[in-house]
Amino acid sequence: MQNLGRVAIVGGGVAGLTLALALKRAGVHCSVYEKHRLTDEGSFQKRASGFTLWSYAIARLIEWGVDLRHAGIELEQTEIRNQNGELIALMPVGDASRKFGAPSYEIRRGDLLAAILAELPPETLKTDYMCSGIREHADYVELQFASGKRVQADLVIGADGIHSAVRKQVAGDVALRYSGYSGASGVTRCTHPDLPPQTHVDVWGRGGKAGMADVGDGNIRWYLTWKGNAESPKSLEEILARLEKWYAPVHAVVSTTPKEEIIQNSYYDIAPLREWVRGNLVLLGDAAHATTPFAAMGANMAIEDAWELATAFAKTRSVREALQIFENSRKKRTEEIVRHGRRMSRLTQLHSPIAAWLRDQAFSHMPEKEMEKVAVAMAAGE
Repeated sequence: MQNLGRVAIVGGGVAGLTLALALKRAGVHCSVYEKHRLTDEGSFQKRASGFTLWSYAIARLIEWGVDLRHAGIELEQTEIRNQNGELIALMPVGDASRKFGAPSYEIRRGDLLAAILAELPPETLKTDYMCSGIREHADYVELQFASGKRVQADLVIGADGIHSAVRKQVAGDVALRYSGYSGASGVTRCTHPDLPPQTHVDVWGRGGKAGMADVGDGNIRWYLTWKGNAESPKSLEEILARLEKWYAPVHAVVSTTPKEEIIQNSYYDIAPLREWVRGNLVLLGDAAHATTPFAAMGANMAIEDAWELATAFAKTRSVREALQIFENSRKKRTEEIVRHGRRMSRLTQLHSPIAAWLRDQAFSHMPEKEMEKVAVAMAAGE
């Protein structure tokens, strides 16, 4: 591994922390600057959320020594149901994942970050560092923070999400593209007889969708989306009213979540950037290729970005060459996933009852072998 000098990662989410760990395993020290403050519990994650990590991303975490036993649960199957609860497809995720030597997981976000942090030196993460400006000099980059602090670095990596300050320096002002959908999500302690263990249930509705997944320790993560303009937050009563005629477990799970712990978002992505690299600045994760959640790949792409960038540094003697190799290896692939997310948002949330019925019929008659292929492709990140 070449000498990278002073490395600063802006953003302490999945992308930033996994890259820090990948670099540590390669013998490179770096500092991660996270805008949120630590809570009294020692976390900077204010509210609970979760996501699916597929086999190919889990394999990277295992390679870096991350202990996932307390961060989530191995996923065995995904049930796809229509709004009425009728099973229209079953994805054998566990069997598909075992073909690649690592399970797929349903993960609790905060616990995943804690598991990664456990493998990093305590001084790596700096919290309450909101990046407010970047100045490029001939031989270094200066990061400016809202607190008034300044940091000099030889290489700055923007892992600061969809609203990235580093991206603005690299690519200028980039407009966010509203997907047409907003949503709510949460994690709750709940059991339900129609929710099997190690199972993700995806409910494809009309003008929206929902999902529930076992994330271990008696917890269920859930999400709900709806079509419309980017709206102000809905009350719990409004959310539950939307679910009155949906598959019964959805309403039951959502209703157990304390209203103050429900996360609400409008879903955006960004158009492909012309470049991810400018001088000694580089983007990865959502800063480079923010996508909607409908492809179920956002966190997975961030982990793979981290692996690809660390590998590029290990294989070359020039930082500039490594950054270009990284961009070339990831840009086209991630742009396709962003487009796929857009396609899936339309397919899974068809507004027309006739179109939704035709979709359900097509999936319910899909040969088992075809669903196996879909599961294998997801597990492999294809």
